Amino acid sequence: MVVEKLFHVPAVQTHLIESDYVDQTFQIQVMQPLMLKGSLERYPVLYLTDGNELFDVAKGIAHCLQGSGQVQRFILVSIGYPGDNPFAGDILRGRDLTPNRRAEISGFPRSSPIEGVSGIPAGHKHWNGADDFLQFIRHELVPLIESQYPALNGNRGYFGHSLGGGFGLHALLSQPGLFNRSIISSPGVIWEGDPHGIEPAETCISSGRRLDSKVFVSVGGEEEFQPAYARSQFCSGFYRLTALLRRIPGLELTSRLFPGETHASVWPFAFSHGVQAVFGPAYVAPLDVSGAPPRAGRELTATESVSAGKPRTQ
Repeated sequence: MVVEKLFHVPAVQTHLIESDYVDQTFQIQVMQPLMLKGSLERYPVLYLTDGNELFDVAKGIAHCLQGSGQVQRFILVSIGYPGDNPFAGDILRGRDLTPNRRAEISGFPRSSPIEGVSGIPAGHKHWNGADDFLQFIRHELVPLIESQYPALNGNRGYFGHSLGGGFGLHALLSQPGLFNRSIISSPGVIWEGDPHGIEPAETCISSGRRLDSKVFVSVGGEEEFQPAYARSQFCSGFYRLTALLRRIPGLELTSRLFPGETHASVWPFAFSHGVQAVFGPAYVAPLDVSGAPPRAGRELTATESVSAGKPRTQ
């Protein structure tokens, strides 16, 4: 077929990186987009945490949206832990995705109930390792991706859900130069009334600091009412957080509440809507019925975005 002669989708590649910043070997999976054979085009990169559990679904959504031109093409980089079990890293994520402020919260667990079995040796950090994890991403993972793949250097996005959403918020406010696009799904910013994730946004507003970034924040409409998550107050925290983020100069915010969705079911909606919000549609669909080759992508202007779904005359 003509399409097969013109295009290819590189196979997913896996890297194991032993970090100098975290006492951990990370499993990295890299999905590259549909591309014209021999093309020198380069792409933005989206980094995703909780990769063992989320990567396969996110990869399918990304290919569907990119192939149709509904979102510009990007490289998807999954950060996970060695092992094929989708729940690999369920304990380790507590260490890597929580900032230091979490340690002060009354009633929040101080150690893992499965110490030694969890993959974290006895006596090692179980929570509050977000800053170490950020160092791993900035100084070890990003240089690998931007040197070995057709990445647009410095054009980076982030997706995270739950603790991963809270980590994305922490990265946005503490190291704003690391990602210029953030998709923050169901962040835990309140614990039993303690606004540990709200306070950094208030501090940012008080400082008058400007954040030039595209940000998508979302939550499921049922999360506030699930007994297992009642202490996290996801929906009320979402409204408090987004009201604050809108006051930060330079920050371009899109927010969504997805009715009927729970903490477990909402994240694919957040990913799908989020990548469209922070990357925007392709200038033309990279693969249409004619099999025409893709054009080098660029972001649409606001006017073009409104009419992006209309047929184009050549």
